[in-house]
Amino acid sequence: MTKALFICVNAAATRSEDLANLGALAQTVTTAGLSPALLVVDLADAAEISVPGGFASVARIAAPQGAGDGAAVVDALVAQAAEGAALVVAVSNVASRNWGARLAARLGTTFLPACDGLTVDGGALSAAEPVMGGMMRRQVVLSGRRAVVLYAGEDLACSAPMAPLTVAAEPAAAPAAAVTLTNRAALPDTGGIPLKGAARIVSGGLGVGSAENWSRIDTFAARVGAAVGASRAAVDMGWVPSSRQVGFSGQKVAPDVYVAIGISGAVHHLAGIGGARKVVAVNKDPEAPIFQVADVAIVGDYQAILDAAHRKLDQA
Repeated sequence: MTKALFICVNAAATRSEDLANLGALAQTVTTAGLSPALLVVDLADAAEISVPGGFASVARIAAPQGAGDGAAVVDALVAQAAEGAALVVAVSNVASRNWGARLAARLGTTFLPACDGLTVDGGALSAAEPVMGGMMRRQVVLSGRRAVVLYAGEDLACSAPMAPLTVAAEPAAAPAAAVTLTNRAALPDTGGIPLKGAARIVSGGLGVGSAENWSRIDTFAARVGAAVGASRAAVDMGWVPSSRQVGFSGQKVAPDVYVAIGISGAVHHLAGIGGARKVVAVNKDPEAPIFQVADVAIVGDYQAILDAAHRKLDQA
């Protein structure tokens, strides 16, 4: 039976839901005649995790001391295991889109960075993914085609029971010629409501103006019980950690209410909020593309508008 390799990069930010998603996808590929194998890659900040049953085999490797967690490192660590696999599957995030692209290029395979579903029809396995900035979706037949697939859909229910990972980690050799990371100072996620599954999200963009002003987004989101999100521009400016990025290159969200403050509405951002039931946009530019999808459009200075919103909440 042909192997499908599922990769979990185990780090502090790894969610239990990520493992459940891999387990559910493994059940799907099994019905297409593939044998799912799980490879867990422990980085320096790896935590103890539970993994779902249903995998034909489970292996575990540990990155060498000081290797870091860059795309070149992960690509080199998983390359040998992925060599004979017809399909490589991982959860889509900022890190996996970097190492996944390198792995697909190394293997000479198709790369799907934002798959939102795997289906089997007549024994043939297909993947669905957004294209044209999320304005359309396409089905890619995977049977008979080698591919690296990153899952970016909603959390899936896995019927296989979860159990603590007891497989001992095999120490991996330092990747030759790989760039090593000796120190890092990533912006910490300050916590709060996770983006995934949040009913309310308040997101800020470049229009917020500065890192000092970002506290206004945090304060208002906390006041209304919302998760904090951000556009890619705000993340690139270093105002907010990448774990809070919403959009095609971040997280896809589907809240009841999505409030976009100072976000112009680039197509990549709109691709991430297509599932929102109601979009409220605040922007000083009346021609901002975000207003084309907004259910409520507010033109004006966001600071004055937030101040007015706080006064209204005080009266409630």
